[in-house]
Amino acid sequence: MLTARLLAGALNGQAVATVIQRNGTQVSDAIEVVGLTPEERTLCTAAFGVHAQQQRGAWYLPQKLSLKAGAVNLPHLIRQRPVHALTMAADDNIHIGTVENADTVLLWALLIPLFETLMEPVRIRAAGPVGSTEEQRQLWSGVEERFAHLGLDGDVLARFRFGGGWHALDRVGQQDARLELMHSLAAGDLTQLVARHRMRQLQPLMEGFAKKAKRGTPLARRVLTRALQPVVSGYFAGNWLAVLDYLQAAPHADEEVITALPEPRLYVGMASQAADMAAEAGIPEDEIHAVLAAFLGGASSLSPVEERQEALREWWVAFDQAHTVQAPGMRSLWGLVDQEIITLSGDDRGPTPQLYRQVMPSTVNERVDQLWATMTLQRQSRSIVSNPLPHQVMADAFGPAVEFWHGVALTAWFVCEGPYSRAPLSGVADYYSRPLSTLQAAGCPIDPRLFDDLRNAEQHLGPEETITKDTQLSADTSFGSITMTTSIGFTTRREGFERVRDIVTRHRRAWADKYLDTYLQQLWRTELEDVARAHHRFVAAKGRPPTLIQFAQFATTAANHWTGGDLGALYTAIGEPAPTQQERPTRLLRGDGYDFARSVYQALGGKPVDHDTMMDNPEESRRQWQLSRLASESLRYLQLQEALGEPPSAKQFGTQRLAWPWPGEEAEGWPILQRAISILTNGSASPAPLPPPLGIPALREEHSQGRSEIGQIRHLTKGANAPLQTEPVSVHITTAGAPVDVSAVLLARNGKVRDDHDLVFYNHPLQDGIRAAKDTITADLACVPADVSRINIIVSIDLEAEPTAVFDHRTTWRADITQNSSSTLSFSPEPFASGETVAIAVELYRHTTWWKIRAIGQGYDTGLAGLAVDFGIDVDS
Repeated sequence: MLTARLLAGALNGQAVATVIQRNGTQVSDAIEVVGLTPEERTLCTAAFGVHAQQQRGAWYLPQKLSLKAGAVNLPHLIRQRPVHALTMAADDNIHIGTVENADTVLLWALLIPLFETLMEPVRIRAAGPVGSTEEQRQLWSGVEERFAHLGLDGDVLARFRFGGGWHALDRVGQQDARLELMHSLAAGDLTQLVARHRMRQLQPLMEGFAKKAKRGTPLARRVLTRALQPVVSGYFAGNWLAVLDYLQAAPHADEEVITALPEPRLYVGMASQAADMAAEAGIPEDEIHAVLAAFLGGASSLSPVEERQEALREWWVAFDQAHTVQAPGMRSLWGLVDQEIITLSGDDRGPTPQLYRQVMPSTVNERVDQLWATMTLQRQSRSIVSNPLPHQVMADAFGPAVEFWHGVALTAWFVCEGPYSRAPLSGVADYYSRPLSTLQAAGCPIDPRLFDDLRNAEQHLGPEETITKDTQLSADTSFGSITMTTSIGFTTRREGFERVRDIVTRHRRAWADKYLDTYLQQLWRTELEDVARAHHRFVAAKGRPPTLIQFAQFATTAANHWTGGDLGALYTAIGEPAPTQQERPTRLLRGDGYDFARSVYQALGGKPVDHDTMMDNPEESRRQWQLSRLASESLRYLQLQEALGEPPSAKQFGTQRLAWPWPGEEAEGWPILQRAISILTNGSASPAPLPPPLGIPALREEHSQGRSEIGQIRHLTKGANAPLQTEPVSVHITTAGAPVDVSAVLLARNGKVRDDHDLVFYNHPLQDGIRAAKDTITADLACVPADVSRINIIVSIDLEAEPTAVFDHRTTWRADITQNSSSTLSFSPEPFASGETVAIAVELYRHTTWWKIRAIGQGYDTGLAGLAVDFGIDVDS
């Protein structure tokens, strides 16, 4: 039996699945079940393949899935990586953007439910005590009941169950307990265990069937709730008729098993065929255009999709020209494409907001403003509302082509002109692998000779020239006014940009000549056909067309890209009748979205933050970021108010997911934000002139605790991790009992330093974006070189000041981690007990293309010398 064999392998230390995680909202993670024989692979495809199950009527299969994939690899990790097993398993929670292979269905329907049941004791103990004593007793009673149903002896849970002494075990003892659980499970009859789990899974299906069968056999769609769908997919290969056969029930007279969906038919591009249609019908062409305009519900025979395709083509011409004439001495074109989150707090080295307003022709900008002026909110789909960021939605509609070509041009600029680049020219293919793969799959590939040309050009760039930044300090003395100018080299440039620019331009224009028209047509065709298929799939699964709200769940993005959010126009484009018309409420946003957000930002007391402030005063820069985020969210507030017909409530707005930089947090900040928006929308039509700031009280600081009261604090347990934004992050160490030194170690993929400069401490306080200052390490993650994989933050007792001190219950430390765009993280390890004088506090590490932080708390009783040996630092140098 396949499931029993995979379970046996896992319990004995073999991995069950390989997980591939990718970053970004437009890409999907991937997962593959490993170790299948050719015969098992064939069986798996036949039973769990998406197409095969849909041919048996399983149109309920989810199109997107979030899978706790780490559950199936947890037994393997417990044996192979006992210290970090739980953290590594948690990292393997993935999002499948498109469910399309048998392995995903096998995991979703069969393997993950089984492994989650068996690993439940481990997971509960890892999470720590939850709830009252009675609630914990009930929790463990449920676990023991489930294990008993599987035929497992109660002794298996002896160390885990409530009152079993788990908290008396040290770390090694807990690891041993997990291994004992693996041994006990592996020693049992796994075939029988899997069979019992199957019966347990089938029980709710039989109960659901019986509940609906009071007047005869029910229809499948009346029985198959979301919880029961994986049961039918897992144990009956998605075949409802097989379920009925198992239950010895005849099918309902109206049961229809749909084995295939109609092919999508799109009603776009008919205007170009008007002359042929008129000739064939023998009527004037004007009449054909009039009929098409009536069919499309507009004044023109040109569909809204075609209008936007033409606008994208015009925009590309202007975009290409802007990059072609870029030259040294000009400002970078970062901000030409509106792809960034609105950052009103600023950074003198960041993008220029709305640079397209200065660079692109006004006619191009005006057309974008007009065609993408409205949109639909997925959760408020009864109304078409204002789109405050039309250029951002347009860029999103343009997809991977503009992401790649704009990105490559910016990389060329930053490599040559500074201040820094996230990838070298030789690494462009790897850095932009995601859009490259998407373009390849779309049949519009990038010529690989581009990357050869860029590598060659990089070798011929000029030597590095230091770019200096002058800072002046003035002071009045008894001898008069004194001004001191300091020049600091903060980055470098290299001669040769024009050559690299021309290489990129030549390849970009060659690609556009060959593929642009095909690519643009494929953009809208792919999105519209996906909507049509989703509509057909809904009808097949539910036996009726979707309501407007249900349609919006899978059609909103396409509508915002190609019909200005008009779901009715999208219905027309796929040849389906719209169940109702959307409302078009009065627009509250009368000007530009960026201008309105800036006005709110100033009204909240916001002010620009330069790079030095971001690095030297993380608390203030974090406060400004949070104000910036609230001001940006004010645009969504207006959209909700348009859709609802009244200001949104705190729950509708989602106040709990935002950070509020006031001492009273949300309770104090929410009314202030509401008032700022009300003043601006009820005043003049234009956001300017700005109202005065609303008198935000200065933020208090708890110097004694070494942290700010801004926002909420999330406490990390040892081994836990959390995502980070690619921006400056500060790790502040607060200690008690003995003085400490705080340092950072930059590590390559092999876990070693590249050279001795990778130790950042008080005598070497700055390296590759990492800065050490007293008890704080600040890392500008955007500046960290690509060959640095991890950054370990080290806490070491100052043995010169306290020669006999060690970390114990008297000498402790806490790490507080802050970023502008998120709440504070805090980690306080359990007291050390083995004479440790050095500890790795936390670790910043790359996770695919982004950063995460992990609470480590690993001590060294061998001091800094032992740590240096582990990391490859030459202690004699």
